[in-house]
Amino acid sequence: MSFFLCYKCSTNQEKIVELDYSRCGISEVPVDVYNNSPTLEVLHLEGNKLKDLSPQLFQCIDLRYLNVSDNEIRSIPPLISKLNSLQVLIFSKNALVLEGVSPNIDKLNKLTILDLSMNDLGKVPEAIMSLINLQQLCLNDTGIDYVPANIGRLSNLRILELRDNSLRELPKSIRRLTNLQRLDVSDNNLSQLTEVCESHGNLTELWINGNNITKLSPSITHLKKMNDFDASYNNLQTIPKEIGQWTKITNLILSFNQISVLPKAIGNLRNLQVLKLESNNLEELPNTISKLTNLEELNLQNNFIIKLPSGIGHLRKLATLILSDNKLEQLPPEIGSCCSLTILNVHNNYLHRLPDEVGHLQKLTTLGLIGNKLEYLPITVSKLTNLKALWLTPNQTQPLIHLQNEQLPDGQVVLTSVLFPQVPLPEAPPPVHLPISTQSYHITFNMDNIPTEASLSRTPTPHHKELRRLRNILRGGEAPESQPPNISEIKEAKVTHISGDLSVSQSSLLDKEPENSETAVVYKAAKEEELPKQPPPYHIAAAYSKNAHLFAQICPPSPHDQPKQFSQQQPANIHHPTPKLAKNREQMQEFYDEGKKPKWPFGAHQICKVIEVELVGYRVLGDFHVVANADGVYVDEVHPAGVAYQKLFPGDKILSFDDVDFTVMDSQSAYEYAYQKIGTVKVVTVSRKQVS
Repeated sequence: MSFFLCYKCSTNQEKIVELDYSRCGISEVPVDVYNNSPTLEVLHLEGNKLKDLSPQLFQCIDLRYLNVSDNEIRSIPPLISKLNSLQVLIFSKNALVLEGVSPNIDKLNKLTILDLSMNDLGKVPEAIMSLINLQQLCLNDTGIDYVPANIGRLSNLRILELRDNSLRELPKSIRRLTNLQRLDVSDNNLSQLTEVCESHGNLTELWINGNNITKLSPSITHLKKMNDFDASYNNLQTIPKEIGQWTKITNLILSFNQISVLPKAIGNLRNLQVLKLESNNLEELPNTISKLTNLEELNLQNNFIIKLPSGIGHLRKLATLILSDNKLEQLPPEIGSCCSLTILNVHNNYLHRLPDEVGHLQKLTTLGLIGNKLEYLPITVSKLTNLKALWLTPNQTQPLIHLQNEQLPDGQVVLTSVLFPQVPLPEAPPPVHLPISTQSYHITFNMDNIPTEASLSRTPTPHHKELRRLRNILRGGEAPESQPPNISEIKEAKVTHISGDLSVSQSSLLDKEPENSETAVVYKAAKEEELPKQPPPYHIAAAYSKNAHLFAQICPPSPHDQPKQFSQQQPANIHHPTPKLAKNREQMQEFYDEGKKPKWPFGAHQICKVIEVELVGYRVLGDFHVVANADGVYVDEVHPAGVAYQKLFPGDKILSFDDVDFTVMDSQSAYEYAYQKIGTVKVVTVSRKQVS
């Protein structure tokens, strides 16, 4: 459906000057375009399936605006020169290549806006440098690695976007672009920005984030009209004091650098509204920050700040204050003067108490206090009538929790709950040094017997009733008498076998050869009170499905795995299919005949039982500790007062945390994940060594 703007001339004849066919799914230019070519001035064709522009389109000689972005057009034809009235050409997100851009594009003398972003050009078309009336040039994500030196000819440019390319430097001729108001060179490989200097006095926006810049040149700070500056994700270590001359700046983003000190001159940025400094090396803030009276957002997350200056109370317009992941031991009482504050986040610090003045923040809606050392909250928190979220623990299921009054021995009345006293969250785990094998490997590929066509088949998902029966078998439960379980059928689990070498899947399942080939692998259920309601992890189900025949070859089955004997003939719908083996059964037999050690998922446990332990109840710091070995992650110590006591035992090998399977992860990754989730995990699956 098209939308058009109509004008009527003096003779009352309708003249269509604009057609909009954007996102209509068309693959050809509509006939209406040709029919209205004498009067058409604006044409929208973006978001369609066009592969080329038909010659009839270029009969619209009065066309001033053409947008064909987000199509599949492969070239700008030479007939583009006929559109000599064109002022705006948007060709982004197509299939253009450098050879497909006709040199005749330099005939568009009236063109002021050209957008060729997100095309695989690889190089800036030379013809563009002749468009001297261009005011906006966008070449984002075009694969270019340099800018032509004659870009200085485009002296009328006001907006230049070169984002998401591979630029290592900018040409010196860019200094001639004195009318530039916006320059975006973010996400490139720039290491310095010396070419941006005093001559760009009209620059109001500068985006240099995502580069390798280590230092800001003093010349860049003399851009006195600067309004938005983003230098995040670089390697900046210092900020020059000349930044104080940016008196008109409103947004300053310096996140994810290595800045350790802010200059005192930052207090001169009186119009600053947003200041982002997260993930740096700051230890303190200058007292002059109190002069930023128009500041509305301050983000200092993930630094090393020990103390906030008392002058922070002068920031009366501050609405968002992020202080999480620092080393704060207290908040200044003056924070109660930040009367516009709506979000206060101080997660993961070392706070022992909050100042009573927090109760003055009447507009506060979110207060984040997770991971501190608070023993209670001041009674004034109850006066925060607009508070919608009070976060005290990462396991909190509701944004607000019930608080109750409590009188301390000194007579002070405070607010407390079952979540106090707080326990700081564990820090990152220490690195684990695992033994590294010095054995070298050489991988070769046999290219002789590769089939020309291959087909992949998806293993069907078992029915939920089969999963329930499987879970009952694994836990030692009894199936309903009306339908006795067919063990051999469960072991197959509707596996679709794919031809090929199964040694890879076999080696991923088995980790160590048992010392005694007659040793049985016994799967026993945990006690009834320890049984969670979740289905078993995949590696346990796999042992009773497509890899059951591998276990049968390693050791004889347990009596628990045998089907029940019936005194009468079984119903006709109960059948025992023969287990299916892989087509490369002979290769597998050779694998065992050669005496190679098959892998074993339970580490050093030769006789074991697999248990799912549900951890429910109040959690204390260090419920249990884990240690990483070369063959997996093991329980090292269990706290007597924790919920894991008498459920987990030292020596248990951890197979999974909730739904995360550790048997498919290397020991280091599994250990780091376990260290982070050890305080929140709900179900732990372990293998426990049994005495033979």
